[in-house]
Amino acid sequence: MAFKPLKPVRASYMVQVIENVIKGQNKAENSLKPSKPPHNTKKVYTYLKRRVNPEYDGGVKRLPFESCLITTNGTKKKGSFQAKKGQKDVREVHIKTRPKWYTDLMEWEVDPNSGDMMPKGVYTSDDFKCSNGKKIKALDKFCKKYQPLYRSRKVTLFFLTFTRANYANLKWNTMSKLVIKYFKRLGIDVRGHIWTAEISDNLHWHYHICICTNRVDFSKTGIPPSLKFDALWGQRTEIDFVKKNVRHYMAKYFAKCNSRAIGHRSYGISRKLK
Repeated sequence: MAFKPLKPVRASYMVQVIENVIKGQNKAENSLKPSKPPHNTKKVYTYLKRRVNPEYDGGVKRLPFESCLITTNGTKKKGSFQAKKGQKDVREVHIKTRPKWYTDLMEWEVDPNSGDMMPKGVYTSDDFKCSNGKKIKALDKFCKKYQPLYRSRKVTLFFLTFTRANYANLKWNTMSKLVIKYFKRLGIDVRGHIWTAEISDNLHWHYHICICTNRVDFSKTGIPPSLKFDALWGQRTEIDFVKKNVRHYMAKYFAKCNSRAIGHRSYGISRKLK
């Protein structure tokens, strides 16, 4: 249906203006794009309706999932089978590759001089865009705190990857806490961390975590073996230093993922950033 322009209305009459979520979504979508010059006009959004994606069920995929990682009755009920005697107990985790909900918002453009608002059309968001927007906001908070300290060489940033999460020995919540403890055992003060889950197109489920510590120098000794977690995780892991700009280094991991493990968090950040 073609969009019919409406008469301009005053900004003071608008209700349910949705700005913060859209800003986060736009950051998620544009984080890997070249920066553009700012516009003079301002955009605001009003809620229209929410609807179910009719193709959602067809996008739900299944991955084998080690039973030692199952912690909720809801996850157990979704498992496909119980192992027979002498077999390894493997269940399934459901991966959604398509958004479940679409949200339609009316997009308005505000004239900076007159304050009049002109309708521009309907902007359609979804639960993936909303989630990625929240992740980018968390990343912005992390980078705003530590990028200046990183430039002044007061902190070190470690970037770790944990592969094949559905076959790991430990739950991610447990593993992430142990990683922090292992740093502290070496006398390294951890200031904060942020992590994200990523599921690739071929359904490879893995985690990335960035840890900020006080400045350390491993140039002569290399990264200590106790900070390599293959044996503890039970799958391949990687650890490296973040180089140059923190946000540019990490944005691709926070913005590109459009799949989610149902019943599992997709990101996390320290409650306090020291």
